[in-house]
Parts: sequence; structure tokens; C-alpha cells
Amino acid sequence: MAKISAMDIYKLLPKTNCKKCGEASCMAFATKLQNKKAMVEECPIMNASKFDAKKKELIELLSPPVKEVWFGYDNKKHRAIMGGDEVMYRYELTYYNPTPFGIDISDNLSDEEIKERAKYIENFVFERTGERLTLDFIALRNASNDPEKFKNALKIIQENTKMPITLCSINPKSVEEALKIINSKPLIYTATEDNFEKMLNVLLKHKKETNKEFALVLSSKQVKTLRGMVKECLNHGIDDLVLEPHTHPENISETLDKFIAMRRSAIEKEDKLLGFPLLGLPINTYFYTLNNNSISQFIEEPDKAAGIMEARTASTMLIRYADAIILHGCEIWELMPVLTLRQALYTDPRKPQAVDADVYPIGNPDADSPVIMTTNFSLTYYTVTGDFEKDGVKCWLIVLDTEGKAVDVAVAGGQYNGENAKNLIAEKGLADKVNHNAIILPGLAAPARGDIEEKTGWNCVVGTRDSSQVGDFLKKNWESILEKNRKK
Repeated sequence: MAKISAMDIYKLLPKTNCKKCGEASCMAFATKLQNKKAMVEECPIMNASKFDAKKKELIELLSPPVKEVWFGYDNKKHRAIMGGDEVMYRYELTYYNPTPFGIDISDNLSDEEIKERAKYIENFVFERTGERLTLDFIALRNASNDPEKFKNALKIIQENTKMPITLCSINPKSVEEALKIINSKPLIYTATEDNFEKMLNVLLKHKKETNKEFALVLSSKQVKTLRGMVKECLNHGIDDLVLEPHTHPENISETLDKFIAMRRSAIEKEDKLLGFPLLGLPINTYFYTLNNNSISQFIEEPDKAAGIMEARTASTMLIRYADAIILHGCEIWELMPVLTLRQALYTDPRKPQAVDADVYPIGNPDADSPVIMTTNFSLTYYTVTGDFEKDGVKCWLIVLDTEGKAVDVAVAGGQYNGENAKNLIAEKGLADKVNHNAIILPGLAAPARGDIEEKTGWNCVVGTRDSSQVGDFLKKNWESILEKNRKK
């Protein structure tokens, strides 16, 4: 698909340069629209009735080949946003809308178990490189096939959390009962070849009587059948759709092949009937492995084996276009790798992940504390500060602006250099904060030692290669380094 240019967008704008959108010109606003930093509605002139046709054309022009679909509460903090993809490969542009991860809750659990699991899902969090990684929605499973139990479980979840909810049932009656009390926009899983007509009737009735929104998952092994189901839904005005071509736990490559083919059809062939988010179900792998432990020679416990295989499936689906994922296991050891992978995939490859260059006090340092120099690559910074906190290191940490590059890369590229260090030390008045002139460099920065000493006038000591070794290094060496480098 050809990339939309700012000029393509500009041609459809009013061209008045009225500045009412907050930009200096319509071309500037067009550039913001192109970069997804503004919405068409922010131009007040385009909201006038005489611009309806051009506004519609502009919205269609800006719409990505994979439709953006959301569910949850009408507040971005509590939304799960899927799709919106424009490219096949991350390096071509970037990926938007990180894949929402949901954890299932069975309606066969007791009321207390439902409540506890729901709260656990909502409160789950761990921090990596300064970002809080969380789960995104609850997948309520109608395991009982009982509409009343399903409805009761939904009520408990809504009373105790504000999480987006997927209603997982192939029973149209269960879905109908749940829709009577749901207080957010749900994702409904699923309409199949067998229940399609009945499920569609339930949803059309709900839409007519309440005018409330929902998103619908269409599920079939056959891509051709999925296209037909999409067409029928669109004919009835249901266009918030998600596609699920079946997750085959015994042969996950079959599912991945379908994901790739469908995404390529949507983006490269502009097949609008396949231009919808894709749902992956690693949960199928979990329950399959629970009963067929294929790695029993390595992991004997069925639940642990199931969690490992589920995480493997989730990871492969994540890098092969899954726009939403449902899991069963919620142990930290299973979720950390897949959430970390998601974080890595959904960073902009054109923008290095960096923290602000500065001199940071770590652990309340004083005038006799060491000075250590690193880079502003966010992963390096948070790894270093995490290790220092764990080991009780007190120091002044010089974080050089290396354009978001790690130590070895920044040394090779010339960003980790004496001039940068000299300017930052002077700007932050570091010389007035310490009684010495020694800087400890990472082991990988040894080639830059001479340049840094020459430009800054400070003495450099090459330390350890890894920040996890700094605590021991300082215990053994800092006193002697301090005595040798005290200011006269």
C-alpha cells in the first residue's frame, strides 16, 4: 500500500490557514495527521456540513488497511485497542496499538474465586525500563454453558474491576443475557459457522433496542468463510470486527500461516474483507498441553509445562500479527517474557529509547562518593540503576547524551566522548559536588578513556563490564581510588 503523503491530505483540507486547529497552516496540520498526532475532527472548519464529503474522503484516506477496533470503557485508560496496522514489517514505519493481553476467568469458579482472579488481573504489573507493563482485559468464559452463571460471573467482575471484558461464549442465549447488564463496550467471542445466524440476530436486536456498541469476533478455519461472514456483518451495519482463523495447538504453524496470509492480503492486496484485527488464542495451547504434555521429559508438572508452551505460542503469535491475545496462565514467570516482547515490538524503531542526559544522584551520595559514567540508552540506564539499588551503591551517575545508544555502540559511534562529558560536567556543576576528580568508566568504554581524560581534566578508572559487578568493585577499590584522586 502506498504511503499517504502530507500533500495528499492537504488537498482535502480547507486551505484557509485559519490556525483554529492550533497549527500555523493547513500544511502543518496535514503533517500532524500524516504522523497520527492529530485527528480530522480537530479542524473545526472540516466539521461544517458543507465539508462532509471531503471529511469522509479524508477519514477514509487516513484509515489504515487494518481497521482499528476497541472495546472496554469509553475512556482510553480502560480501553483495549486492536489493529490500526499500516505495514507488514516494523522497520517500514512502526507498529501502533500494542497487542492487548487478556486472561480468562471461567464462570464455573466460585464467586470468591472469580472476584480474586479478576482483581489479580487488574492489579498485575511489573516495571521494565521505566514502563509499567500490565494486562489489558478479562476474557469471561462461559465454561458452564449456563446463561445465568455467565451473567452472575459478569456481574461480579463488573462490581470489582474496571477492566475491558470479552464475553466468550458460543451460546447466543448466554451472550444475550450478558448484554443486558454489561456496562462497557464488550468484545464478543464468538460467531461461528454453526451459530452465526442466531448470534447475529441477538446482536442486531441488542443494537436496535439499546444502540450500544460492541465488537464481534468471527471464527472459522476457512479464510474464505471468514470473508463471507465479514461481508454479511457489514451488510447489517456491524463493522467492529475481529477475525479468529482458529488457533491449532497441535500445529501452531498452520495458524501462523493463516495470520501471515490474512495480514498480507489486507495490507499489500488491500482486501477490505480481511482488513480487521486478528485474535490469537494461546489459551488453546495451555489446555492442550495440560492433557498432552509434549515436554514431560523436561517439565513433569503439567501446569508448568502448559504455561511454558502457552508462552511460546503467545510469543510466536505476537510477532506474526496477533492484534489481541487470550491466555490462561497468569504466573509472573510466564507473563514477563511475553509482555517484555510486546514492549520491544511496539517501540518506534526510528526513535532510540533514551532518558534525559543528566548527573543523577543515586542513593543519597556525598562529596566522597564515586562518579560513574554511562549512556542515556533507556535499557542501559534502568539496568544500571536497578543493579545499583540492589547492591546499595551510592554514587553520582553521569548519563551522557549518546542518542540512545548503549556503551559499546556509543563508543564506536563517537557519542561517548570527552567533549560530551566535559560539557555535561560543567553544566551540572559536578566538580563542586565532590572532593575528587575520578570518573569510573564501564569496561566497554575503555577505548574512550584517553579522550575523556584529555577533554575533562578528570582521571578515568576503567571498571567492570557489567553493572551487576560494580558493587563488589567499589567495596574493594573505591577507598584507594578516592585517596589517589582527592583534590589538593
